[in-house]
Amino acid sequence: MANESKTLRFEEVMWLKLSFKNIVRIENLMGLHSLEKLQLDNNHIRQIENLDHLLNLTWLDLSFNHIEKIEGLETLTKITDLCLTHNNIKKIEGISTLHQLEIFSCANNEITQTDELQTLRDFEKLRVVNFQNNPVQNDPEYQPVLLAFLPHLKYLDFRLVDDEKVQQAQEQYFTELQHAQLQEQEAEKKKKQEREAAETEARHAKANIPGVGNLLENMLIEDMEGEKLKLFPDFEDALEDFRDAFADAWEKYEKQMLELDGQKDEEKAKFYEMYYGAIEAVDQNSKAMIADYKQLKKKTNQTLNSPEFKQRAPERVTAEQKELLKELRSRTESLKEKLLELEMFQIEQYEDLIGQFEEKYNSIKSYTLDCCRVFFERMRDMQNEYFEKVKEKAKELLEKFQAQEPGLSLKDEALQVLADKDAFMTGVVTGSHEFRLSKIDAKDEELTKREIENYDTLTETIQSDEGERSRTRTDDVTSMVQFFEREIDEMAAALD
Repeated sequence: MANESKTLRFEEVMWLKLSFKNIVRIENLMGLHSLEKLQLDNNHIRQIENLDHLLNLTWLDLSFNHIEKIEGLETLTKITDLCLTHNNIKKIEGISTLHQLEIFSCANNEITQTDELQTLRDFEKLRVVNFQNNPVQNDPEYQPVLLAFLPHLKYLDFRLVDDEKVQQAQEQYFTELQHAQLQEQEAEKKKKQEREAAETEARHAKANIPGVGNLLENMLIEDMEGEKLKLFPDFEDALEDFRDAFADAWEKYEKQMLELDGQKDEEKAKFYEMYYGAIEAVDQNSKAMIADYKQLKKKTNQTLNSPEFKQRAPERVTAEQKELLKELRSRTESLKEKLLELEMFQIEQYEDLIGQFEEKYNSIKSYTLDCCRVFFERMRDMQNEYFEKVKEKAKELLEKFQAQEPGLSLKDEALQVLADKDAFMTGVVTGSHEFRLSKIDAKDEELTKREIENYDTLTETIQSDEGERSRTRTDDVTSMVQFFEREIDEMAAALD
């Protein structure tokens, strides 16, 4: 196999045929990143390995080998055609990531379980399967299962699928199919929810409100002292009031932040449109000046080398040569000055444009920080209101506990908490309150810091990019003029 690979330009190979090469192990395929088709049939391979880097592979033939297990294909998610016929495979496995699979050939193997075939329903594009000469083919349910559970199947064991048999198979497995369809609907529903949650999370991260929607619930989960409050039903109403107030405040805050993020995007889009538009206008102006200069240089060169010019008196030719070259050098210096003057003028324009953008964007940032401050102040107020309610209820509970009122029906664990008044009031009630306030403060500080950092990073990047553009532009002008000057020197040298 190594000898075969030596003659290939690995980075360009798209189809590699290594049939009948007495290959024992799959190796030496590094660098074949463009490979789409790979034939390794009719060899002595026992294990599928060293293929995980062939990410563009769509067609893989490992037929007529000694493979016992389907493995090593997890990363090859583009495969549409997989041929494993004439091996020693006993189980359908290791292909769950091959979602693009359309053709699966596994004839002449040792597959025995019909139930395994139902898992092929997960491959929505699968239209051709072949399990001929496997023990499973002797099971009377073999064909009906495949016909019933693979909705897009067109060919089974090299034969066109009969629609009537498909109908019969689906009726035979009606209950199982209904169950499978319900599971698929639930799975799709879950995937949709996960996608929507991921999209929402991404929007929140972009708008600088990551984790705020779950802030209250996360606080409750992480509040170890507050866990003990759950032992007392008296505190449930206060917590529900807190949840309702938080939901209202979060809804308003989320809407504000998403709208402000949209305003930021709009301002950035306007700025870059104007900025790159100005650059394009300058480029067109510069190109026109350079084109005029090149036309003059070309005309000067043609004049100096024309037969009519050379036929003149030598002393006249020399004088006119010097005059023409002097004029050309003057125009070269003039071009440089004009281009650099244009660049300096544009730098001032760009600085003004950037300054206007920074002012507008900073205004949005400031309002964003105000919204953030107002929301977290409201969060602290809500926590304080909750704390006052809990503290009042806690005092009532302690009074009832100390008076041993018969109506106080609590679990033993709750009674143990009340037994130590100071620990309950200081450690549980006040400790929980202080912990939650610290979480609110930490999230407030995190978002405020990130908002400022995001603004600083954006403006610094714009300024840095403009500085780099200006330096590059100036260097380009200097290099171009130096090139023109060398050309003039060469023209003068050719005339001497």
